[in-house]
Amino acid sequence: MNYFPIKRALIVAVGVVLALGIGAAVVAAATADDGDNGGPALPVEPDGGIGDSPMPVEPDGGIGDTPGDEFPVDEARNEAHGLLGRYEDDLPAEVRIGRRGSEHFALTEDYELGRFTVDLDDDGDGYRVTSVTVELPDGPETFELTPG
Repeated sequence: MNYFPIKRALIVAVGVVLALGIGAAVVAAATADDGDNGGPALPVEPDGGIGDSPMPVEPDGGIGDTPGDEFPVDEARNEAHGLLGRYEDDLPAEVRIGRRGSEHFALTEDYELGRFTVDLDDDGDGYRVTSVTVELPDGPETFELTPG
């Protein structure tokens, strides 16, 4: 028995069903009621509308919008002072090292409030923090260890 005509008919039938199904879906989408005013729904873009318009970004990153939402500047400054003179092994894990002796490290340039970046110098017993930069709402502030 020759199955070629049956295969051919089956392929054509599947193609017709798919074409009709896709066409019906397009018509249904174009005439669907969005529930707002009885009219057709707005067309959906291929990317789902992502990237059409920029998301609004507040210049202060949302800090200061509501009471109690202010950044604790004084606490951050005090913590920066507390890092001065510490040995490298005693630093918290979240502190970035910008320089260790004569070796400079690549750092990201994103601005993250409250982030500390330190410079370390060898005092003969190990590397100690000699400079701390903390990122604050009004810009970065650097504190340096004074000899003595």
